[in-house]
Formats: sequence, structure tokens, C-alpha cells
Amino acid sequence: MKQTEHGALGTASESELVTAKIKPLLTRLRRQRMTLKAALHLAIKQLITAGELKTLSRLPPSRRLASALSISRDTVEVTYAQLEAEGYLARTVGRGSFVSYRNSPLIGRELLAADATVQACLAEQELSASGRALLVTGYTPHTGRVGALTPSAPDLRQFPIDSWLQLEKSAVRHHTEQLLGYGDPQGLVALRSEIVDYLRRERGVKATAEQVVIVSSSQQALSLCTQVLFNAGDAVFVEEPGYQGAKKLVRAAGLRTIPIEVDQRGINVDRLVATRPSGRGVYVTPSHHYPLGHSLDIERRLRLLAWARQENAWIIEDDYDAEFTYHGMPTASLQGLDQHQRTLYIGTFSKTLFPGLRLGFIIVPPSLIIPMVAAKQLQDGCTATLSQATLYAFLRADGYTEHLRNMRRLYKARLEILFTAVNQYLAEWTQPHLPQGGLQLVCPLADAATERRLVAAGAAQGIRLYGLADFYTDTPGKGALVLGFAAYTPNEIVQFIKRLAQIFAVLPATENR
Repeated sequence: MKQTEHGALGTASESELVTAKIKPLLTRLRRQRMTLKAALHLAIKQLITAGELKTLSRLPPSRRLASALSISRDTVEVTYAQLEAEGYLARTVGRGSFVSYRNSPLIGRELLAADATVQACLAEQELSASGRALLVTGYTPHTGRVGALTPSAPDLRQFPIDSWLQLEKSAVRHHTEQLLGYGDPQGLVALRSEIVDYLRRERGVKATAEQVVIVSSSQQALSLCTQVLFNAGDAVFVEEPGYQGAKKLVRAAGLRTIPIEVDQRGINVDRLVATRPSGRGVYVTPSHHYPLGHSLDIERRLRLLAWARQENAWIIEDDYDAEFTYHGMPTASLQGLDQHQRTLYIGTFSKTLFPGLRLGFIIVPPSLIIPMVAAKQLQDGCTATLSQATLYAFLRADGYTEHLRNMRRLYKARLEILFTAVNQYLAEWTQPHLPQGGLQLVCPLADAATERRLVAAGAAQGIRLYGLADFYTDTPGKGALVLGFAAYTPNEIVQFIKRLAQIFAVLPATENR
């Protein structure tokens, strides 16, 4: 027996056996164009959920695994920390890292489904190429775990549920047969008209109700875009850092993602234009970048539109968080500036109302209406008509406008509380800028290594911290924490920041600068 780097007892053969299981699976996942960090995370997770790594099995120390796989120790550390935060590992200083999956709340049918899915992945010959792509990019077990100060989460406790239920009951009473049957795949005409009227007034969108397609989410809208607009192997530009859900969906569709850096002026359009060969499209959040919060300035907007026209490419505009602007007026939509019909505009009610509603929309150029509706019809037939009818009544009665007004006021106050708390308790380690809007505060750190150590230290205490690495395709060169505030009370916010200060305080002195 010999001492591991954590001080725990273990044999070299134990580490070699575990490493021997990880290495071939990691190699296969890397062949599917996954990043190293994502491939290592999924390889270990699959082995755990498939039972290849049993409960209480010891994983190799990070230094030993990194050496055996010829990768950086930081990559292993951040992977272990993420798996711990998700409930797959338990880590104790002085003892090491152990599998704790069977103790997670994922039980019964969900556990069997997860095991079956992973077993299917391990037997790769039984899945199609698209099936493998969907599994490796999109599968994450739903355990019900919630991170501390989760970014982009709305406050569901403030939703006027009684008013909503009254509108829903009224809709059923007056339109029973229509709402209980199959609906128009494109969505209720009345709702589409109400949405486009709102967007013309508030976001500067130029469209008719005929151009609106009701979908279940922004994810479905983007999925429709990948089906209708691109061929397998086409390249699509994405923001770096940026929304991982979009990147995963693009890759799962068999498309290539080309990351383009984001700065204070938004996505670097000059870099995008100069990239050769050019992409067939670009996914952008120009009104309020996620997670950095920057807005794409007018010069870059016009240059991006010119590029799309010249290259005959498509712009997919996700108008994320545009409704939550706390200082000044929100920037008008990119779609409203487009005179050549190259922009598709995506919106959702998940953040403004509640995620369980599962309603969103996409506004498409006239030439794409029929192809987009055809793709939507094949995916799921139609979106739930009762929810559409209730949302129409909510919009019509100005319930939506009133709710947004209340949430802006509430979220602005909570942002200021978080900002004050960070400056009071964390000033030694981070000095964030107060954003103009959004549902999260980005707190810059000394470097990416500090972020990784902090995320790992939080995971050791059962806290899921979100850093810039969660939004990058590859390892970022700088570090930051991304803290949500909208879903939390003032006391919850302050108490968490105090606890975070305690975690910072125990990091090595060289990482506290």
C-alpha cells in the first residue's frame, strides 16, 4: 500500500484498473468532436451510471489520472468537482474521491432509464451516428439538484398564479372543443397576432402574424433552424463564451460550431467575417449576451447583417433577457434592422413567466414559413392549445405587461443587493461591474485557475458554483463566477455571499489575489 496525493491509502493497481476503463471511452468520445473537458466528464459519468464504477469505488487522484491520460491536472480537478456537484462523486480531503451515485435521488424508473441509455451508448454499434451525437451532447441526468444562486432562474414565487388559473378556466369554458382537439401546427392565430403586436411595440420587430410559429421552447426553435436551414457538416458561428444549450444542439444536428469571442461590444464580427471558409449561419444573443450581459453595438449589427446578405447566410437571433433592462431603454432587435430577410428571431416565455409553461416562438422570413411549419408539424404536431389560449388572454388583459413591470422592479432591487453584498464581503477577490440588465452578475476572478479551485472548493461543501468555464467550448483564459439573483430573497442572497467569502478565505493565499 502507498500514500496517494490526497493522503488516502490505495494501490497503484486500483488506479490502473479505473484508468483502463476511462481511457478507451474517453478516446471514443473525443473522436466525436467533443472537447476534452466534456469528454472526460461524460466518460466518467457513463461508467458510474452503467455500474462499471461501483458505489464507493475510489477514483485515481487527479495528478495520477492526468498523467495517465496525458492531460492537465486542472482538467481532471474541474471534472471531479463538477461530478461531485452533480451527485456522482463524494470527495474528502485526506481520503480521496469516491463514487456516490447510488446515494443520489435519481431512483426507480429514472435510474433504470439512465442506466439503459448509458448501456446503449457503451454498445455504440447499436446506435446511429445521430443517436450517438444526441447522447454525448445532450444527455444529463435530471436529479433535481439546484445550484446556489443559479444564473438565469426567475422567481416563480411571484407569479400571479390565481389570475392565470382564472384565465385558463375561462378559456376551457368558452372554447372546450377547440382547445381539447388538435391545434394548428403554427399556433393559435390570436396568440400570434398578440405576440407580434407586442414585439413591434417593445422590440422594434418588423413582421406579421403569418411569420410567427409557436414552439415549446427556444431549444425547439433552434432545433427547427438546424433542420430547415443547414446540411450536415455545415459550420455555424457561436458566441464564446455563450449558451451551452445552443452549442450542444448545433453539434447534435451534425453541424460544426465555430466559436467567436465576445467582448464589451458583443460578438467580434470582424473576426467572424475574416474566418474562412465562412459559416452558413450564426447564433447570437445581441440584446443581452449570456452570460456576460454585453449588447451588440450598432456598427457590428450592421456589419453582421451585411455579412449575412453577402454570404447568403442566416442569423439566428435569440432575444434572451431583453425584457429585463434596469437602466435606460433596451436595444431594439436585430431583426428589425434586417432589410434582406436573413434573420430568424427567437423568443420564449420561460424567463418572463415560468419555465413549466413551455411556450416560445420564432419569427421567420416569409420564404421560410411553410418549411418551418412543416418541420414543426413533424416534430410534435402542435403546441398545447390550452396553454396558448391562456397566454393569449394573459397578454390581452395586460397581465404580461404588469407582471414584467413588477419583476423588473423586484429584480433590479435584488441585483443591487447582490452587488452590494459582493462588494462588502468579496471585495478582496472580485470587483464586478453593475450590469444594465439580465438575471445574473458576472464576478471576475484573478484567473481561470482560481475559478477552478473555487468551484472545486464549493463542491466539497455541497455548493454548485457556476463559472465562465460552464459557458466556454474550451478552457477559458480568464476566470469569473456567474451568480444569479432573480429567484432568491435578499436574505438568501446575503447569506450565500457570506458563505462564499468563507470558501474564498480557505483558498491558498496565492489564489486570493
